[in-house]
Amino acid sequence: MSTHTLPSKTVLLVVDVQHGNTDGGFDRDGVVGRIRGLIDRARADDVPVLWIQHEAGPFVPGSEPWQIVEEVRPGDGDTVIGKQFLDSFADTDLRERLDALGATRLVVCGAATDACIRSTAARSQIEGYDTVLVADGHTTDEGPWPLEMPDGSTVPIGAREMIAFTNFFVADTEYPGVTTEVVPAADVTW
Repeated sequence: MSTHTLPSKTVLLVVDVQHGNTDGGFDRDGVVGRIRGLIDRARADDVPVLWIQHEAGPFVPGSEPWQIVEEVRPGDGDTVIGKQFLDSFADTDLRERLDALGATRLVVCGAATDACIRSTAARSQIEGYDTVLVADGHTTDEGPWPLEMPDGSTVPIGAREMIAFTNFFVADTEYPGVTTEVVPAADVTW
């Protein structure tokens, strides 16, 4: 159970839904559509939406891979936080912005499952936020799989398995004083 004494204040965190890591994603159109639905629902219910945008490696600001996909682009006045690392909290002002909003609960969706989503969901828990991972609201590249590691070994699973494992990993991770949920987009509540 959460140790928060005030009512829960939820924020929708949309992580790296950019061309460079979403266009080749597993069930790309379905995931982006569900994220669009979450954004629309959040806005209708006055739930803040914060955007994370990766700005390292091939995600050079202004480039096509860096652009947030058209279906879910931030609106005027939306907060977009640039980041250099997989973890959306690392070396960004995300924590300060969440604190300014009074956030106690984060609903996490976006890309890529095996990197930024896994890292951000885990850090959200560590930082003390009740965390909801949208089970069908994150994606990763379809391949080619298996991925080759720097040492020549391979990761012998595909995108579908990576998404399922990440959902399991987040659901099974516990930290003191916070709750964790993994639910489909249709079951997300604010």
